[in-house]
Amino acid sequence: MNTTDQYLSEFHKVLNLLPLSTIEELIAWLHDARLNGNQVFIMGNGGSAATASHFVCDLAKSTRRQGWPNFRVIGLTDNVAIMTAYANDEGYENIFANQLANFVRPQDIVIAISGSGNSRNVLRAIEMARSCGARTVALTGFNGGMLGRMVHLNIHIPCNRMEIVEDLHLMIEHMVSSALRQLTETGKIQVDAGAPAETSLADQLFASFTGKDLPPLSTENSRELLANLSIELAQQVNLHELLVRAMQITLTMVQAASGTIIVLDEAGEVVDGALALYGQVVDHPIQRLVEIYHEGLAGWVAQHREAVLIPNTRDDPRWLQRDYEYKSIDSRSAISVPLMTQDRVVGVATLVHPKPGHFRMEDMAFLAAITQMISYSFKTRGMVTPQDPS
Repeated sequence: MNTTDQYLSEFHKVLNLLPLSTIEELIAWLHDARLNGNQVFIMGNGGSAATASHFVCDLAKSTRRQGWPNFRVIGLTDNVAIMTAYANDEGYENIFANQLANFVRPQDIVIAISGSGNSRNVLRAIEMARSCGARTVALTGFNGGMLGRMVHLNIHIPCNRMEIVEDLHLMIEHMVSSALRQLTETGKIQVDAGAPAETSLADQLFASFTGKDLPPLSTENSRELLANLSIELAQQVNLHELLVRAMQITLTMVQAASGTIIVLDEAGEVVDGALALYGQVVDHPIQRLVEIYHEGLAGWVAQHREAVLIPNTRDDPRWLQRDYEYKSIDSRSAISVPLMTQDRVVGVATLVHPKPGHFRMEDMAFLAAITQMISYSFKTRGMVTPQDPS
């Protein structure tokens, strides 16, 4: 076997060991960062520096799509002047950490690419990132080194040949960027072309809130409904129609009987919303939503910025009893989740079932996933013209 054959043989052997589930987790993290305006920082040395720059380019350009936010991605290897200044004055081991110190924030993502996992400048930067509350990711080879043990998420290539490690790191970068681009087009992610294994947006968002896999939903097409909703919310022009569609799908997914999605302006006043009764979205005067918000659970959720699950509304003083819904029933179950854009509450989504004890934590996670998508839509629209209150 010649040298080329040996190289390809080893490459294919390691290729079959790719940690696909960890790669999918990184995709979900990056998608979450995209929706929430978190920054992404990428770094590496030598060949890994080239991969880092390539990764920055692909995230910044190749994932762009109308109606979706752009990635706020920064390459820590790309400013030669500042790297050499830090290296000359404060030591090469600080060239990445000192750049991060100026910009990194909690929930940002910091990606370190290192074949050995032992580069001191990368380790220093990860220490800095973790101390600031950022989420840390590594692409490593060999035995993972110290870096693999320091980060929250380690995509490890179990190979001692640096060229193959670097080949696969670049391949992973392309897989991730391609999957993120697919997500804006189809609502689904596919990372394994040989044996398709799709992860819907529903699975990703649910996992981000619960740390668990998505359980079976109430209808056979619920996964498809939620994936399609993510696309509709990105493309829908009219805010009120967007709210109505989100309300319809949400009722179906968790088998709720009624609910509200209330939208707030910068002063905290109700400006729009959707109301569902007996499983159907209905026309309503804006004053009804104002009453629900100021006197009931939604107002409490917005004030405390806290999601709530109420097994029995009869036993909870935060619940506003309304005489137009299920008059013969004096106890229900409810879940309510705030809609957030960064640090501001822009609304509240609430679902109700006519029987106590119906909702589970998984149902609240579904609602939280949908509110995340709706909140992003609000950000891209700048809180567009509200519904006519007549």
